[in-house]
Amino acid sequence: MDGLSYKQAFRFLDCSTMGVKKEEVSEFLLTDDRSDWIEKQISEPYTSHVSRTQAQQQDRGSSTVSAEMRVCGWFDMALWDQAQLRQRMSFALSQILVVGDRDAQLAAYPLELANYYDLLTAHAFSDYKTLLYHVTRSPVMGTYLTMVGNLPKSETGVNPDQNYAREVMQLFTIGLNRLNDDGSLYLNEFGEPEANYDDADVESMARIFTGWFMSDSSMSEPMVANDTYHDREEKQVLGVTFPSGVGAEEELQHILQVLVDHPSTAPHIATLLIKRFVTSNPGPAYVQRVATVFRQTQGNLSEVIKAILLDDTVLNGETAKVREPILAMSFLYRALNSQPGGGGTTVRNAMLYQETFGQYPLGSPSVFNFYSPDYMPAGELEGLGLTAPELAIMDWNQTIKMSNIAWKLVADNGYKTNSNSTNEIYPDVSDFVAAAGDFEALSHLFADRFYGGEIPLDIAPRLEALWNAKSSNNKPYAISAMLYFAFISPNFMIQE
Repeated sequence: MDGLSYKQAFRFLDCSTMGVKKEEVSEFLLTDDRSDWIEKQISEPYTSHVSRTQAQQQDRGSSTVSAEMRVCGWFDMALWDQAQLRQRMSFALSQILVVGDRDAQLAAYPLELANYYDLLTAHAFSDYKTLLYHVTRSPVMGTYLTMVGNLPKSETGVNPDQNYAREVMQLFTIGLNRLNDDGSLYLNEFGEPEANYDDADVESMARIFTGWFMSDSSMSEPMVANDTYHDREEKQVLGVTFPSGVGAEEELQHILQVLVDHPSTAPHIATLLIKRFVTSNPGPAYVQRVATVFRQTQGNLSEVIKAILLDDTVLNGETAKVREPILAMSFLYRALNSQPGGGGTTVRNAMLYQETFGQYPLGSPSVFNFYSPDYMPAGELEGLGLTAPELAIMDWNQTIKMSNIAWKLVADNGYKTNSNSTNEIYPDVSDFVAAAGDFEALSHLFADRFYGGEIPLDIAPRLEALWNAKSSNNKPYAISAMLYFAFISPNFMIQE
């Protein structure tokens, strides 16, 4: 047993799920074993995004699948799937291995985008090379980064498209500049950063990614190689020689191994994943510990996520990150055990997702994700050299819209307990209402549900003021305002 306190168990689950449900902390503390919990989560059966998107279509009686159905299908998984760690990992990977429906070539393919998300989910705990192999062969990725149908210069008279060749290095593996094992920039003898690759590497890399085509014009089946259109001449990439006469499949396997083995890949991917799960500013020792596991296990993501979540840093109270807006909302829904009305089984309210969160699954405006992992807001954080990536998409307009959605949930829907509308999701606030006449009991509920068992000192008097604003006969009507305040409070929106 790990000997965790309630607050520590809450913190661990907060980093590992799409939101902590009220019974999950006590259930976890029965075994009090983080490693065992992770192992069970890795083996937990999981929900397919394609199947949830199709369920959305069936529920609505539609002849076509829409982007809204896909996003609502994602919420189905986020709120109710038992494989919570896998869902959290899939969402993190979708922000590293980015595709997006804002691309004109993909906007008309919501089900195929769901299929790409399923690819990330299926390989969320495989080794990184295997994941990258399936991503590379995805026709969705091939379309997004224009690799599909890439032809050698001998066929066209021009160099092959370099889009995927560049991003597979810059974003998916080694990064722009050489890194030390702790994620810091490697500096040469002149004190300058050292680029990981140059234009010649990109040009040769693009030649490796020739000869891949759609399988029967399908956007769901993996691309297939046609060696007739693969550049089979000798290539030099990242100091490695690729001999002539080798086919597309063999060269793909070779280059992916080179990329995964590159000394910068482990600290680069370790840093990106830590930032998505635990803290926006991981210390160098933390990054190095995770990067070492990545390197020693050939990028085994099961071991990497264990290294991230079992590290002492998670529980030491010195780390923090801003909650991603869409994860803050999924937390609220899960914390209140929210369910559709009328015996429904799907999320039918899309929550104005294109406007509310500044992000939505597979909805990034570019391959560079919703925000840079190195974004520093101007002001105090920038002065301290601290990153807060999520703040790049959070402004007053976004905050107001998300707050309105939260208010609708806790105020409008929170009191429609007899509603039968399958178009809405209703929170279970019965335990809050039952305790409404006793502020001490009520404050314990808020502490356990939103703050890891301890009401912050600056929050308690504000909650009490909202409670005192209602007469003794009307205390239950204070609950909605108190829940709303708990959600929008900085103490909740900063995950620490």
